[in-house]
Amino acid sequence: MSDPGGRWGGGLVALVLSLALVAAACSSDDGSEAARGGAPTSDATVEPGCEWPMGGQGPERTFAQPCGSDLSTATVDRLALDWSFTTEDVITASVAVVDGTVYGGDWSGAVFAIDDATGEERWRFQTDVHEPVYSGQIVSSPAVAEVEGATSLFVAGGKTLYRLDAATGEERWRFDVSVFDLTDDLDENDDVPDGERRSEIQSSPVVVDGLVVVGFDAHDIPGWRAGVVALDAVTGEVVWYFDPDDGGEPTGCAGVWSSPSVDLEARRVFVGTANCPTSPEGWGPYTEALVALDLDTGEPVWSFQPHEPNNDDLDFAGAPNLFEIDGRPVVGLGNKDGTYYVVDRATGEPVWATEARASDYEPGVNFSFGGFIGPSAVLDGTIVGGTAGQGADACPCNHGLDAATGELRWQTREALPMYGGTAMVNDLAFNGGIDFLVRAVDVATGDTVWSADVPGVVAGAPAIVGDSVYAVVGLREPGTATTAEQAGIFKFSLLDEGVEATTTTSSTAPAYDGPVVLEANDGRCVGAPCDITFDFPQPPDGLAPTGTLLVTTDPFSFRLEAEGLGDPEQWVAPNAPNAAEGATVFVAALAVSVEQPFGAIICTFDADGVCQADTIGQVSPSYERYAVL
Repeated sequence: MSDPGGRWGGGLVALVLSLALVAAACSSDDGSEAARGGAPTSDATVEPGCEWPMGGQGPERTFAQPCGSDLSTATVDRLALDWSFTTEDVITASVAVVDGTVYGGDWSGAVFAIDDATGEERWRFQTDVHEPVYSGQIVSSPAVAEVEGATSLFVAGGKTLYRLDAATGEERWRFDVSVFDLTDDLDENDDVPDGERRSEIQSSPVVVDGLVVVGFDAHDIPGWRAGVVALDAVTGEVVWYFDPDDGGEPTGCAGVWSSPSVDLEARRVFVGTANCPTSPEGWGPYTEALVALDLDTGEPVWSFQPHEPNNDDLDFAGAPNLFEIDGRPVVGLGNKDGTYYVVDRATGEPVWATEARASDYEPGVNFSFGGFIGPSAVLDGTIVGGTAGQGADACPCNHGLDAATGELRWQTREALPMYGGTAMVNDLAFNGGIDFLVRAVDVATGDTVWSADVPGVVAGAPAIVGDSVYAVVGLREPGTATTAEQAGIFKFSLLDEGVEATTTTSSTAPAYDGPVVLEANDGRCVGAPCDITFDFPQPPDGLAPTGTLLVTTDPFSFRLEAEGLGDPEQWVAPNAPNAAEGATVFVAALAVSVEQPFGAIICTFDADGVCQADTIGQVSPSYERYAVL
């Protein structure tokens, strides 16, 4: 509800919005050759089969396992941790699982291959580190495909797409998307001005028919190019490039951090585009749109735009889901406005649109807290996806929709805000939120039927192969210099009947109730009182609380005085999991960090609105954040 300088609630939202999440040298071409066309030199393609070779499982990006699995609501209670693999930094992109190997990449730029049976690393490749990037060096999923008779791994790091040998990690080629920014005024060797971000890949590549198709964006910065590029899978040469600005001056609009989907039979690529900070002047026909492109040429076929020109940051993110309604091919994608849209795949004409949760943005500010960010999943007539946002009414956060009609079958708040994606198999949907849980819900009801504690936020969609689920864990605030300590890949597998899982729990810090002395520091509110705001979530109607905080270090003391908080019961959302129990008191809590939002309740507010303490119940080397709860 409150924190100084956005260090708890606001900081957490800023952190998870980096997923809006949710994605070197050139290949053999130089900048002057970047826009030329040409046919691919092979028929390289992803063959999903029963494995998970790319984000979303296959080019249709259904995020669903189509093959047989024993995972179901009847067996999921036997799902237990098989192994975990610790990464160097945060990992927020789904892994690929092919031929007994798990492939992934983390925010440090490391790409790794893991033995699926043991969880042991087979090889590692370090991408070039590009600064600055919005969140991490690798934020998109890899794609595995057969190329020239050998298995290749296509993975993006910063502004570069790499083709690696999947068996060894050896580099085959690389392509730098900032080649499209090279003009008479911008030489290849020029430095990017401080604080500006050149074009960056946050989109997950798809490999079809000899092409590698991937989107890239410029983070809303006018002057840098964005769009979708198709490369020859063998050589890395440009086959076509779709420019949302149609060759004009780069407007900073219609960046592509959505992952493209492909209808191979219809020869169409579908992708979502981002907002327009220079609206209305920069607004174009492909801004904040679901766009269809010709797979062979990159030429636009149609563009669906549900909004008029605006500065409201209503991106299409995630990945378009390709499915059918009574034999009619359609494409669906959620928007940051909180609505999931379905349109005809051939024409772009609307079929249905359902608001899963209310829009959550301040008009004209060009910053939205949530809506649909991570990709949804579709299987057997049901779409399941999560939304994010702030405010007491920002959730339900997990939604089940009828794929044919858009009818909301169920909604649950239990997952808390969700910035990652969903994966489905049989009658189960797997996802996670900011509550440090991987969960499975019953597709028919939305009820949680299984969950597992993990040591971090789940901000990527799980992968499902056979009877195993692969979850990625970890998140930190974009722009922070320290790497994550609680990040990795967790594999859960079904135990044989009659075998019980062994569960262990451990405290994050020892209990303590003695005198505390902190190291001197110049943090806000330390040594001198400061005003604090209560703006996450937005206060209930009629309340405008204010407060003052003072922290001393030697000896330690914490004193927070608040006015206008109202009754604790007013802050409980009607659809909260604990709505029936309600709330009776306000407390202040300390947290180690956003990545590790656990720590200690430090004090309870008295009748005069004062929360005061000189001890900390849980010792930690440091505490970075506090919250009023």
